Amino acid sequence: MTLGAALYMGTCSGHGKGAGGTAHPGHCGGTLGGCPHPPMRGDMGKKTVMIGDPVISWPPMAQTPKGPTVTNVVINGKIPIVNGDELTPHPTCTVLTTTSTGYKCFFTTSTPAWWLTDIAGSRETAAGHARKLFATSKTVMVNGKFLGRFSDPFGTKSGSGPYSCLSTVSGSSKNVFVGA
Repeated sequence: MTLGAALYMGTCSGHGKGAGGTAHPGHCGGTLGGCPHPPMRGDMGKKTVMIGDPVISWPPMAQTPKGPTVTNVVINGKIPIVNGDELTPHPTCTVLTTTSTGYKCFFTTSTPAWWLTDIAGSRETAAGHARKLFATSKTVMVNGKFLGRFSDPFGTKSGSGPYSCLSTVSGSSKNVFVGA
């Protein structure tokens, strides 16, 4: 199947289905002790992007390069996105609820979802999770790297590891197509 060539233009698809929810108790673990608790505590559970996807939303974000790009090939006046290109981080804007209990204490507060998101064993930063193109085409190369195309992923399919973004390429050429 041929799809439009991936270009640094427009936005990614975004990912996540949620608009917030309860993380403690919830997908990150049980009700917390140590009541009242701060919004970001080191012993709070963290889960991968894939597990957080049903309750967290990562809206579409500009397909902007993080570092050097191809400069000697231009498609429709735009720079193409090739395999391994890193893009600016994808921020996690959702806020989740966390609850703690203790002696004569019941406390609920808002916690940024990025604090509860696991990126390769560490907590996601406020800036967001990394995005890197994983080209699916194995037929078209630009400067020795496979050219990305519409719907190629910006992270691993598992939603875990250092490139856990579940977004895909949306900004692509309307008249330059790349085969599988």
